[in-house]
Amino acid sequence: MKPHPRNARIKGSALLPNRFIFGDALDAAGLEPCEYLVHTEAPAFVCRLVGNDDTEFDERDQEAFASAVLFDEESGVTVYVCNPGFRLFDFTFQGEVPTASRLQAVCDEAMNVYMTLQQIYAERDAGFKLREMRVGPDKPLPPAERIDAIKVLTSAARDASANPMSQLRLMAAVQQAMGAGDRAIFTEAQLALSNEREARNVLLNCARDSIAFPELVRPDGSILSFELWALPFAFSRTQGGVWWHFPQLERIEPLLADALELPEKAILWVSPTLFTVEMLNEHACQDLIHLASVMDAGCDYAPFDPDAARATYEASSRAHDPQLVLCWIPFLVERSTLPLAQARRLARPALDAVMPEMMEAIGSDMPYGEAELFAPLPWWEALETAVHGWNRKRLGLTVALVASQEGGLDDLEAIAEYAPDQHGYLVSLKVRGREAISARTVWLMVPDLAPDRDCAWQDLADCLREAGIPLSERLARLH
Repeated sequence: MKPHPRNARIKGSALLPNRFIFGDALDAAGLEPCEYLVHTEAPAFVCRLVGNDDTEFDERDQEAFASAVLFDEESGVTVYVCNPGFRLFDFTFQGEVPTASRLQAVCDEAMNVYMTLQQIYAERDAGFKLREMRVGPDKPLPPAERIDAIKVLTSAARDASANPMSQLRLMAAVQQAMGAGDRAIFTEAQLALSNEREARNVLLNCARDSIAFPELVRPDGSILSFELWALPFAFSRTQGGVWWHFPQLERIEPLLADALELPEKAILWVSPTLFTVEMLNEHACQDLIHLASVMDAGCDYAPFDPDAARATYEASSRAHDPQLVLCWIPFLVERSTLPLAQARRLARPALDAVMPEMMEAIGSDMPYGEAELFAPLPWWEALETAVHGWNRKRLGLTVALVASQEGGLDDLEAIAEYAPDQHGYLVSLKVRGREAISARTVWLMVPDLAPDRDCAWQDLADCLREAGIPLSERLARLH
């Protein structure tokens, strides 16, 4: 290039600037506490932009995007507000001043561009693309329709138990019942079969297989078969509340696939949504029926409304509430590409490979203390193995603490009371002959479509028998 003569006419570019230009500005104190919007086409204007605006206007509380152009009589100026919380003000027009409706339409377009830019910035800073979150359906049926649906499901279970050729009909009925959004249908159906053990087991096993071995039919007609696995994860927190969606977990997908020696083109998808014991028990694991289809669509599954859940978590986090949390990070693998023996053999390299990235992903959205990641296992086995190990570890630590205080285990006894709010048994340890309780701990039931209370009790009794501690049950009194 050659130097430009000082008195030469300046030549512009034929490429027009973007209609909407956003940017910061400096004043005498430094960076201004607002951004600026420049609209380059008619009506051309410059204005200031701020967020966290709560100005009241009609339709502010509606879910869809809404906006308004208001006139501030006190200051004599026009402002634009919208329900995402943005405010445009201090308009300076170049040329003709638009009508309020024309200005509102332009500002609506500007806000759409601005929110898209913010999402792009967030993805750029995070180093990955943020995915859409989809909430599972929640559509309780009217009582009459629910009763009919329960009858259809129980009838299909009885037919399948008597005639294995009816298994396909049962699978379709299970998929429809759990996928429709009324969780009471499946729960009531399996309870209705309590006295028909064979039919109930056929129903439960069919539902478990539907979750553990999802089949997806894509719009093009292709069928994908998956297996649902999980990485059990335990951590401590000094604050209340537990968050569940961690977008950066997608970074562990290639690391986990390589460490488990999956074939080069085999699919492995890690869910950025982890599931706690409470979340699984709240919906009796039925929500998992939607996990594969949501992940295949390139989205993240949300068990609850994300915005409301985030607000609840942030409010709970202000409280000092030390807790230990057990949860699971699900992942999908193409059917028959990960033999269980291979997964067990490569479990340690897999954990070593993913642990640093996983800790960074969790820590970016939720502070936590000590953390432990367990070997990957098929979904239902991961639930059972993790809960069994978790129960024994917590009970062992509690018994050791009491034994050190009381001088041994000889006079210890345990009293267990079923606690539905704790999703298991509340176990109290005390010295025989004393009324005072020395310590308490919770013995969890394994999350399931139909959690087995008797199995949890037998497991607790066997564990305490090995330790030589007598166990008795206290029945809760109903007032």
